[in-house]
Amino acid sequence: MGTAVDPDTLQAINAIESLKARYFRGLDTKDWSIFGSVLADDIDVDTTALGGTSVTGASNYVAALQRDYGTAVTVHHGHMPEIAITAAGAATGTWAVQVLLVRPDGKRLLSFGHDHDTYGIRDGRWVITGIKSTRLQEDQS
Repeated sequence: MGTAVDPDTLQAINAIESLKARYFRGLDTKDWSIFGSVLADDIDVDTTALGGTSVTGASNYVAALQRDYGTAVTVHHGHMPEIAITAAGAATGTWAVQVLLVRPDGKRLLSFGHDHDTYGIRDGRWVITGIKSTRLQEDQS
């Protein structure tokens, strides 16, 4: 038999799953207001494993994505979240991620990997405080 999980933990996990869903939806629909609303002001993002850079700050991250993907079609699917509450108001999560990127010139990238996230409560709500993206496979056409 499994161990019972208290309702507060379940509520936090549900809130974090919804948070990541809004992250992906905001990015893919280019709704930068929704996208920015799920990020901590001081977020740390590391995409060096994808050939990218490290970015600190929500406004810097949003600006980088607008520049790099604003005219591209992106489709992000996050699956199989492994979320752990690590302290009061803090959590980690690992998501299996599938990404389709179609550039305006028709070049395509299909990739599979993981997002390793940290989360925290700021101003009474969960936000993403860190993201480290890794990839297992990339196919370009």
